[in-house]
Amino acid sequence: MKLLFTAICLLSIAFLVSCDVRSGTAKEEMDKFSGTPTPTVTPVPTPTPIDPADIVQVDTTLEGDTLTVNGSKQNKTLTCKKFDQVMINASASVVTVSGVCRQIIVNGDGNQITADAAMEFVFNGTENSLKYARFANGRQPIISENQPGNIIEKIAFEPGKTTPNGGKNKK
Repeated sequence: MKLLFTAICLLSIAFLVSCDVRSGTAKEEMDKFSGTPTPTVTPVPTPTPIDPADIVQVDTTLEGDTLTVNGSKQNKTLTCKKFDQVMINASASVVTVSGVCRQIIVNGDGNQITADAAMEFVFNGTENSLKYARFANGRQPIISENQPGNIIEKIAFEPGKTTPNGGKNKK
């Protein structure tokens, strides 16, 4: 008997909890203030086709070194020889990177970086400017901005002209 009474009580409580006791008017008023915005559907931009002249091949199995720039107001030129990683721990610096890099990480603000090519660019600072000329293995670089306010742009690559490091471009 006690078990039957407990079961009836539990079912009654479950029924009452599941009921919406608000009136239709109160429900409409509450729905106006609910935090469920309707998402806007934007078309996915079509990636710009990569010009074959802008592609540079690199052996991604090579384990390169970590090249670094440290300090403030530096003016450095680095060369990625074996799929290296570049770490720029600087602010208000001008850095030129030639060759194909695995990754360029920028930890600082207000840097101006010019790079030949990299598979990935990571920004942990703001107000940095990065210009790159080519695509490693024909892929768009992965760009991770952990803080907004950086400018990343593709610049023209012209065979036979000088690269940002002053050397000759090689096809």
